[in-house]
Amino acid sequence: MRILLLGASGYVGGALWSEWSARHTVVGTCASRPVPGLVPLDLRDQEALRRLLDQGFDLVVHAAGLVDLSDAERQPELARQLNAASVATLRDAVRGTGTRILLLSTDNVFDGTADTYTEGDERAPVNAYGHSKRAAEDALIGADALVGEDAFAGADAPAGTDGRLADGRLVDGHLVVRIPLVYGRSPIADRFMARFDGPRTPARTDLVCAPVYLPWLPGALEELWDRSGLLHLGGAQVVTRYELMTRIRDALALPTEVVPVSGDDPLPAPRRPARLVLRSVHHGLLGPGLDDALGDMVRGGPAGRP
Repeated sequence: MRILLLGASGYVGGALWSEWSARHTVVGTCASRPVPGLVPLDLRDQEALRRLLDQGFDLVVHAAGLVDLSDAERQPELARQLNAASVATLRDAVRGTGTRILLLSTDNVFDGTADTYTEGDERAPVNAYGHSKRAAEDALIGADALVGEDAFAGADAPAGTDGRLADGRLVDGHLVVRIPLVYGRSPIADRFMARFDGPRTPARTDLVCAPVYLPWLPGALEELWDRSGLLHLGGAQVVTRYELMTRIRDALALPTEVVPVSGDDPLPAPRRPARLVLRSVHHGLLGPGLDDALGDMVRGGPAGRP
Protein backbone atom coordinates (compact mmCIF):
# COMPACT_ATOMS: atom_id res chain seq x y z
CA MET A 1 0.00 0.00 0.00
CA ARG A 2 1.16 3.53 -0.77
CA ILE A 3 0.58 5.80 2.24
CA LEU A 4 0.99 9.52 2.87
CA LEU A 5 1.57 10.03 6.59
CA LEU A 6 1.01 13.61 7.71
CA GLY A 7 2.82 14.24 10.99
CA ALA A 8 5.46 11.52 10.72
CA SER A 9 7.82 13.64 12.84
CA GLY A 10 5.45 13.67 15.82
CA TYR A 11 5.15 11.45 18.86
CA VAL A 12 2.44 9.16 17.47
CA GLY A 13 3.34 9.73 13.82
CA GLY A 14 6.94 8.70 14.41
CA ALA A 15 5.84 5.31 15.70
CA LEU A 16 3.50 4.85 12.73
CA TRP A 17 6.29 5.82 10.33
CA SER A 18 8.77 3.42 11.89
CA GLU A 19 6.38 0.46 11.92
CA TRP A 20 4.55 0.90 8.62
CA SER A 21 7.64 1.65 6.52
CA ALA A 22 8.72 -1.96 6.94
CA ARG A 23 5.59 -3.21 5.15
CA HIS A 24 4.34 -0.37 2.97
CA THR A 25 5.58 2.51 0.83
CA VAL A 26 5.23 5.46 3.20
CA VAL A 27 5.86 9.12 2.40
CA GLY A 28 6.00 11.03 5.68
CA THR A 29 5.88 14.74 6.42
CA CYS A 30 7.42 16.94 9.09
CA ALA A 31 6.66 20.51 10.10
CA SER A 32 8.87 22.91 12.05
CA ARG A 33 11.62 20.43 12.91
CA PRO A 34 13.42 18.91 9.87
CA VAL A 35 13.80 15.13 9.99
CA PRO A 36 15.93 13.20 7.46
CA GLY A 37 13.77 11.23 5.06
CA LEU A 38 10.62 13.28 5.69
CA VAL A 39 9.03 15.92 3.46
CA PRO A 40 8.65 19.40 5.02
CA LEU A 41 5.01 20.53 4.92
CA ASP A 42 3.05 23.37 6.47
CA LEU A 43 -0.52 22.10 6.78
CA ARG A 44 -1.78 25.63 6.11
CA ASP A 45 -0.18 25.60 2.64
CA GLN A 46 -3.02 24.19 0.56
CA GLU A 47 -1.10 24.21 -2.72
CA ALA A 48 1.87 22.36 -1.22
CA LEU A 49 -0.49 19.71 0.15
CA ARG A 50 -2.18 19.31 -3.22
CA ARG A 51 1.18 18.98 -4.99
CA LEU A 52 2.17 16.27 -2.56
CA LEU A 53 -1.08 14.42 -3.18
CA ASP A 54 -0.36 14.49 -6.93
CA GLN A 55 2.19 11.72 -6.27
CA GLY A 56 -0.77 9.37 -5.81
CA PHE A 57 -1.61 7.47 -2.61
CA ASP A 58 -3.98 4.72 -1.56
CA LEU A 59 -4.34 6.11 1.96
CA VAL A 60 -3.61 9.43 3.66
CA VAL A 61 -3.20 9.25 7.44
CA HIS A 62 -3.68 12.60 9.19
CA ALA A 63 -1.64 12.39 12.41
CA ALA A 64 -0.46 16.00 12.32
CA GLY A 65 -1.58 19.25 13.86
CA LEU A 66 -1.48 21.16 17.13
CA VAL A 67 -1.90 18.46 19.78
CA ASP A 68 -0.75 20.14 22.99
CA LEU A 69 -3.87 21.17 24.92
CA SER A 70 -2.26 24.27 26.44
CA ASP A 71 -0.90 25.44 23.08
CA ALA A 72 -4.33 24.97 21.52
CA GLU A 73 -5.97 26.96 24.33
CA ARG A 74 -3.53 29.83 23.81
CA GLN A 75 -3.84 29.70 20.01
CA PRO A 76 -7.34 28.45 19.14
CA GLU A 77 -7.24 29.85 15.60
CA LEU A 78 -3.97 28.06 14.87
CA ALA A 79 -5.48 24.87 16.29
CA ARG A 80 -8.46 25.31 13.97
CA GLN A 81 -6.23 25.83 10.94
CA LEU A 82 -3.89 22.92 11.61
CA ASN A 83 -6.38 20.43 13.04
CA ALA A 84 -9.59 21.16 11.12
CA ALA A 85 -9.06 23.36 8.07
CA SER A 86 -6.28 21.07 6.84
CA VAL A 87 -8.70 18.13 6.93
CA ALA A 88 -11.22 20.01 4.80
CA THR A 89 -8.48 20.83 2.28
CA LEU A 90 -7.38 17.21 2.23
CA ARG A 91 -10.93 15.91 1.78
CA ASP A 92 -11.56 18.22 -1.16
CA ALA A 93 -8.21 17.37 -2.77
CA VAL A 94 -8.77 13.60 -2.80
CA ARG A 95 -12.43 13.68 -3.85
CA GLY A 96 -12.92 11.47 -6.89
CA THR A 97 -9.37 10.07 -6.82
CA GLY A 98 -10.06 6.87 -4.87
CA THR A 99 -7.65 7.95 -2.12
CA ARG A 100 -9.02 7.33 1.37
CA ILE A 101 -8.30 9.34 4.52
CA LEU A 102 -7.73 8.04 8.04
CA LEU A 103 -8.01 10.86 10.58
CA LEU A 104 -6.66 10.37 14.08
CA SER A 105 -8.97 12.14 16.50
CA THR A 106 -9.20 12.31 20.28
CA ASP A 107 -11.22 11.46 23.36
CA ASN A 108 -11.21 15.20 24.10
CA VAL A 109 -14.28 15.61 21.90
CA PHE A 110 -16.18 14.42 25.02
CA ASP A 111 -16.78 16.27 28.31
CA GLY A 112 -15.69 13.47 30.65
CA THR A 113 -18.98 13.08 32.54
CA ALA A 114 -19.79 9.49 31.42
CA ASP A 115 -18.24 6.23 32.63
CA THR A 116 -17.35 5.19 29.08
CA TYR A 117 -17.75 6.56 25.57
CA THR A 118 -18.63 4.57 22.46
CA GLU A 119 -18.84 5.73 18.87
CA GLY A 120 -22.44 6.95 18.97
CA ASP A 121 -22.16 9.15 22.07
CA GLU A 122 -22.81 12.87 21.86
CA ARG A 123 -19.72 15.05 21.63
CA ALA A 124 -19.30 17.98 24.02
CA PRO A 125 -15.70 19.27 24.05
CA VAL A 126 -14.63 21.49 26.93
CA ASN A 127 -11.33 22.84 25.57
CA ALA A 128 -10.03 24.41 22.36
CA TYR A 129 -8.21 21.26 21.29
CA GLY A 130 -11.39 19.20 21.57
CA HIS A 131 -13.35 21.81 19.62
CA SER A 132 -10.77 21.80 16.82
CA LYS A 133 -10.86 18.00 16.57
CA ARG A 134 -14.65 17.95 16.54
CA ALA A 135 -14.48 20.36 13.61
CA ALA A 136 -11.95 18.06 11.93
CA GLU A 137 -14.28 15.07 12.29
CA ASP A 138 -17.16 17.10 10.86
CA ALA A 139 -15.01 18.21 7.94
CA LEU A 140 -14.12 14.65 7.01
CA ILE A 141 -17.31 12.62 7.40
CA GLY A 142 -19.98 15.08 8.54
CA ALA A 143 -21.59 15.78 11.90
CA ASP A 144 -24.68 13.70 11.16
CA ALA A 145 -22.57 10.57 10.64
CA LEU A 146 -20.88 10.91 14.02
CA VAL A 147 -23.72 10.64 16.55
CA GLY A 148 -26.21 7.86 17.19
CA GLU A 149 -26.29 4.12 17.64
CA ASP A 150 -25.20 3.48 14.04
CA ALA A 151 -22.36 6.02 13.93
CA PHE A 152 -20.27 3.73 11.77
CA ALA A 153 -20.21 2.64 8.14
CA GLY A 154 -17.94 -0.38 8.33
CA ALA A 155 -16.67 -2.90 5.84
CA ASP A 156 -20.09 -4.53 5.65
CA ALA A 157 -21.85 -1.31 4.69
CA PRO A 158 -19.79 0.25 1.89
CA ALA A 159 -20.54 3.69 0.55
CA GLY A 160 -22.38 3.94 -2.73
CA THR A 161 -21.05 5.44 -5.93
CA ASP A 162 -22.09 8.91 -4.79
CA GLY A 163 -20.24 8.55 -1.50
CA ARG A 164 -23.39 8.18 0.60
CA LEU A 165 -24.87 5.37 2.62
CA ALA A 166 -28.48 4.28 2.25
CA ASP A 167 -29.49 6.71 5.02
CA GLY A 168 -27.85 9.64 3.22
CA ARG A 169 -24.68 9.97 5.30
CA LEU A 170 -21.63 11.23 3.41
CA VAL A 171 -18.71 8.86 3.98
CA ASP A 172 -16.55 8.53 0.82
CA GLY A 173 -14.74 5.61 2.44
CA HIS A 174 -12.94 7.82 4.97
CA LEU A 175 -12.33 6.80 8.58
CA VAL A 176 -12.06 8.67 11.88
CA VAL A 177 -10.32 6.80 14.71
CA ARG A 178 -10.49 8.40 18.14
CA ILE A 179 -7.60 7.52 20.43
CA PRO A 180 -7.01 8.31 24.12
CA LEU A 181 -3.85 9.29 25.98
CA VAL A 182 -0.90 7.42 24.44
CA TYR A 183 2.18 6.37 26.41
CA GLY A 184 5.46 4.65 25.64
CA ARG A 185 8.65 5.40 23.73
CA SER A 186 8.55 6.93 20.25
CA PRO A 187 11.45 6.61 17.79
CA ILE A 188 11.37 10.27 16.69
CA ALA A 189 9.68 12.74 19.05
CA ASP A 190 9.50 11.13 22.47
CA ARG A 191 7.17 13.75 23.91
CA PHE A 192 5.59 11.50 26.53
CA MET A 193 8.81 10.15 28.06
CA ALA A 194 10.27 13.68 28.12
CA ARG A 195 7.90 14.36 31.02
CA PHE A 196 10.20 12.31 33.22
CA ASP A 197 13.34 14.32 32.40
CA GLY A 198 13.12 16.71 35.35
CA PRO A 199 13.40 16.02 39.08
CA ARG A 200 9.62 16.37 39.58
CA THR A 201 6.80 15.16 37.32
CA PRO A 202 3.33 16.49 38.25
CA ALA A 203 0.46 14.10 37.50
CA ARG A 204 -3.26 14.48 38.06
CA THR A 205 -4.96 12.20 40.56
CA ASP A 206 -8.45 13.22 39.40
CA LEU A 207 -8.13 12.52 35.67
CA VAL A 208 -9.11 8.97 34.67
CA CYS A 209 -8.26 7.39 31.32
CA ALA A 210 -7.79 4.08 29.50
CA PRO A 211 -4.44 4.84 27.86
CA VAL A 212 -3.03 3.12 24.79
CA TYR A 213 0.52 1.77 24.58
CA LEU A 214 2.19 3.46 21.61
CA PRO A 215 3.94 0.40 20.04
CA TRP A 216 0.55 -1.35 19.92
CA LEU A 217 -1.13 1.45 18.00
CA PRO A 218 0.33 1.01 14.46
CA GLY A 219 -0.81 -2.60 14.23
CA ALA A 220 -4.25 -1.77 15.63
CA LEU A 221 -4.77 0.98 13.07
CA GLU A 222 -3.62 -1.37 10.32
CA GLU A 223 -6.27 -3.86 11.43
CA LEU A 224 -8.95 -1.19 11.05
CA TRP A 225 -7.94 1.01 8.14
CA ASP A 226 -10.01 -0.85 5.53
CA ARG A 227 -13.17 0.28 7.33
CA SER A 228 -14.96 3.59 7.00
CA GLY A 229 -16.91 5.87 9.32
CA LEU A 230 -15.98 6.21 13.00
CA LEU A 231 -14.18 3.90 15.43
CA HIS A 232 -12.72 4.10 18.93
CA LEU A 233 -9.49 2.59 20.22
CA GLY A 234 -8.78 2.31 23.94
CA GLY A 235 -6.58 0.54 26.42
CA ALA A 236 -7.68 -2.41 28.51
CA GLN A 237 -6.82 -0.81 31.86
CA VAL A 238 -8.50 2.21 33.45
CA VAL A 239 -6.17 4.31 35.62
CA THR A 240 -5.61 7.84 36.84
CA ARG A 241 -2.86 9.92 35.26
CA TYR A 242 -0.98 9.72 38.56
CA GLU A 243 -1.20 5.92 38.67
CA LEU A 244 0.04 5.67 35.08
CA MET A 245 3.02 7.94 35.61
CA THR A 246 3.94 6.27 38.89
CA ARG A 247 3.81 2.80 37.35
CA ILE A 248 6.06 3.89 34.47
CA ARG A 249 8.51 5.60 36.84
CA ASP A 250 8.72 2.52 39.04
CA ALA A 251 9.03 0.03 36.16
CA LEU A 252 11.87 1.94 34.51
CA ALA A 253 13.53 2.97 37.79
CA LEU A 254 13.51 6.63 36.76
CA PRO A 255 14.93 9.16 39.25
CA THR A 256 12.06 11.67 38.96
CA GLU A 257 9.50 12.23 41.72
CA VAL A 258 5.91 11.88 40.50
CA VAL A 259 3.99 14.60 42.33
CA PRO A 260 0.23 14.11 42.83
CA VAL A 261 -1.88 17.13 41.88
CA SER A 262 -5.62 17.62 41.40
CA GLY A 263 -8.08 20.12 40.02
CA ASP A 264 -8.00 21.90 43.39
CA ASP A 265 -4.36 22.82 42.80
CA PRO A 266 -3.45 25.98 40.85
CA LEU A 267 -3.01 24.45 37.40
CA PRO A 268 -2.85 26.26 34.07
CA ALA A 269 -5.65 26.16 31.51
CA PRO A 270 -7.12 24.37 29.67
CA ARG A 271 -9.95 22.48 31.29
CA ARG A 272 -9.48 18.72 31.06
CA PRO A 273 -12.33 16.17 31.06
CA ALA A 274 -12.33 14.17 34.30
CA ARG A 275 -12.95 10.67 32.90
CA LEU A 276 -12.22 9.58 29.34
CA VAL A 277 -12.58 5.85 28.71
CA LEU A 278 -13.04 4.93 25.05
CA ARG A 279 -14.73 1.68 24.09
CA SER A 280 -15.97 0.38 20.73
CA VAL A 281 -19.17 -1.45 19.86
CA HIS A 282 -17.75 -2.37 16.44
CA HIS A 283 -14.56 -4.33 17.14
CA GLY A 284 -12.83 -6.17 19.97
CA LEU A 285 -9.40 -4.54 19.93
CA LEU A 286 -8.09 -3.28 23.28
CA GLY A 287 -4.59 -2.08 24.00
CA PRO A 288 -2.49 -4.14 26.43
CA GLY A 289 -2.76 -3.62 30.18
CA LEU A 290 -0.01 -1.87 32.11
CA ASP A 291 1.73 -5.06 33.24
CA ASP A 292 2.28 -6.24 29.66
CA ALA A 293 3.11 -2.80 28.30
CA LEU A 294 5.56 -1.92 31.06
CA GLY A 295 7.22 -5.31 30.74
CA ASP A 296 7.72 -4.54 27.07
CA MET A 297 9.18 -1.12 27.90
CA VAL A 298 11.62 -2.67 30.37
CA ARG A 299 12.74 -5.15 27.70
CA GLY A 300 13.09 -2.31 25.22
CA GLY A 301 10.16 -3.57 23.02
CA PRO A 302 8.09 -2.83 20.81
CA ALA A 303 5.58 -5.61 21.27
CA GLY A 304 1.88 -5.91 21.83
CA ARG A 305 0.48 -6.11 18.32
CA PRO A 306 -3.25 -6.85 18.12
